[in-house]
Amino acid sequence: MKFNKLIILTLLLVSALVVAACATAPAPAAPAAEEAPAEAPAEEPAEEPAEMEKVEVVFWHAMADNLGAVVDELTTRYNDSQDAVHVTAVFQGTYDDTYNALLAAFEAGTEPNITQNFDLASQTMFDTGRLIPAHQLMAEGDADIFIPAVRDYYSDEEGLVALAFNSSTPIVYYNAQMFEDAGLEPPNPEWTFAEFKETCDAIQESGVPFCAAFGTVGWYFEQILANSGGFYFNEDNGRTGRPTEALFNEGQGVEVFTFLTDLIAEGYAPNVGKTWSDSDSVFLTGQSAMLFDSTSGVQGIEDQADFEVKTAYIPHSDSSDRNGVIIGGAALWLIDADDDAQNAAAWDFMSFMTQPAQQVTWHTGTGYFPVRSDVSDDPELQTFWEENPNFVTAIEQLDSTPTRLDDGSLNYAVLGGRAGPFPAIRDLIVQSYSRVLDDGVSPQEALDEAAEKANEELANYNAFFE
Repeated sequence: MKFNKLIILTLLLVSALVVAACATAPAPAAPAAEEAPAEAPAEEPAEEPAEMEKVEVVFWHAMADNLGAVVDELTTRYNDSQDAVHVTAVFQGTYDDTYNALLAAFEAGTEPNITQNFDLASQTMFDTGRLIPAHQLMAEGDADIFIPAVRDYYSDEEGLVALAFNSSTPIVYYNAQMFEDAGLEPPNPEWTFAEFKETCDAIQESGVPFCAAFGTVGWYFEQILANSGGFYFNEDNGRTGRPTEALFNEGQGVEVFTFLTDLIAEGYAPNVGKTWSDSDSVFLTGQSAMLFDSTSGVQGIEDQADFEVKTAYIPHSDSSDRNGVIIGGAALWLIDADDDAQNAAAWDFMSFMTQPAQQVTWHTGTGYFPVRSDVSDDPELQTFWEENPNFVTAIEQLDSTPTRLDDGSLNYAVLGGRAGPFPAIRDLIVQSYSRVLDDGVSPQEALDEAAEKANEELANYNAFFE
């Protein structure tokens, strides 16, 4: 990543040369001894060299609370590390808020230099035509330091487009004491839906009100579908062409959605709606023994729990083998400012945020896992993992996720679906929960309705590129 460093270094060198030139200017010669010195005119005070103005960079992000505090810490670290660039980090709300704010900013001409955009926005970001892809600025081989699943998720046919920053996967959190009281061993990483429900029966027979808690968000459906080997879209999950048809209402999709809705309908989990915080509350107050949540919540959940928290992999369907998980979270995207200095400065900050020291701070302070494969030998990280095994679960779950199948072909299920209107399509799955749980339609009927609407969204979006 040399292009940005060169420009930043040039700015610093120019400033240093101005100061050096002023400091080493030759002194005027002294008058000869035999000449009567003329009265010297009053000298004007030497002008102080003008300071180079810092390049201002605006960075929009979606990290709130303790996550936002770590973003601010890293931004301050960058600003203090050099004198050529100043980055202003601006919290824009949720992922959806930040995504919508960016689209509005493009219309108004007020877009930032860098935006943190979530996984589902990838195709839309590719299609904006406003990006400087990372592969244009990276030296050959630089992308190889990223974990393959991370690199492949944010790449197009030419290479890495965005720099993954906060990557996560879902995991199962569980109350260790409740498992012990129910006579249960830690969950098997390969556990199926049937094994999950058997665990639930034992837990509720021991007196715990609910087995598990989770919000009716679209993410868990996507993740468990991938873990069961199912596709969300045609065209290899939208990876080899623009998808034209949703496939989540077939085979594995129906089995996964039936499992999730049955957990609520059969009393294994409360219906807390589309939420993250309320499901956390059910778990933390001892009303459930398990919780589906993101790895990004490890630190916060451990800090709030007054019991021992342990973590496990997510389950897969009874009719499949375990296939693995999809990268969640978000990446940093470089918006072309039509200004070489600003673009270079923004890239320098993005590169800084993915360097080992910052990734260690980010991982240990949040639960998002390091996106680099070269930090695992870091002594600080090794010690941290020994003391905090729950942080390791997500890493091992991802490490054991094959991005290629036995025949060498790409495992498109775990690369995740890619489509321009994916954020809107995810919301259709949220609505499908209500159709089953409130309106009494079957999981198959609810997914068929969602797929029909998803296909309309795909057709409308794809029409812009015909």
